[in-house]
Parts: sequence; structure tokens; C-alpha cells
Amino acid sequence: MFAEYFQPGGNGFPIDRAGRRRLVVALLAGAALIVLPGPLRADDTAETLRLPVGGEAGFALEENPSTGYRWHLDTAASSRLALIDVSDAGYVQNRSGDAVHQPMVGVPGTRSFRIVARQPGTAIAVFAYLRDWEKLGPVQRHTVTVDISPR
Repeated sequence: MFAEYFQPGGNGFPIDRAGRRRLVVALLAGAALIVLPGPLRADDTAETLRLPVGGEAGFALEENPSTGYRWHLDTAASSRLALIDVSDAGYVQNRSGDAVHQPMVGVPGTRSFRIVARQPGTAIAVFAYLRDWEKLGPVQRHTVTVDISPR
């Protein structure tokens, strides 16, 4: 039965050209529905800080905690954290434009972090933007490479 489709000069496929197109479209549509272990993050960011031992620097990341998302240091994805101290310097909501600033649900702000260089070398601190209670992984990452020079 199948031998006739695989003869020399045959197309090797038992459906016509339109049927093949429909099959390809169906396969591509199905592939789009595959659940990945975490979302694709085209907007991941990175920066490099160059500090002497004892030097410190800060940086801020946009955050909207009213949605449940917060920035956290991902110690498992980071490396050589013993070379630096990382501290959360707090969250400040963006001003809404009124004279008396009242915190509002849904208005984003910035989460600030401070890094202090303790020993020479290179440390990599990875920050993950996620909801603590979800197992989906972060929706965004920010990687800070800290190059520490001797005094």
C-alpha cells in the first residue's frame, strides 16, 4: 500500500500539496502551544560595575509590587557572592502627578539595591523578577557583573 508512494519519481508523501500546507500549519500551531519551563525573556538586562575593594554602588530596577511581582537576588543563578555584599535599599513608588503623593494600586516604582565590594575578583549577582508563590520562574532577569580591583 505504501510502496506506491515511495517509488522513484514519486513525491513520497500520500497527500496533495494543499494537504501538506494544512499539515505544516497545524504542526506549527501545535508547537506554539508547547508549555516551556519558564517564559521566554527577550527583555533581560545586564550591567557591569567596576569597584575597588570597599567601594559601593547602587542601581534601581522598575517594579510593580501591587501585581505581586518583586525583584529578588537569585543566589542559585549568581556566582561568587562572597566577594560582595548585596542589600535591598527599598522601594519607592513613582509619583502620580498630584500635589500630595498617595500610594496607588497599579502604579509602578523602583526597587533599589546596593552592592559593596569586599574582595578582589569578579562576582555575578542575578536578580529575578517574580511572584514568590508561583513556580513559573522569573518573567525577567537582571544580571550585575561586579569587577572588583584591589585598593
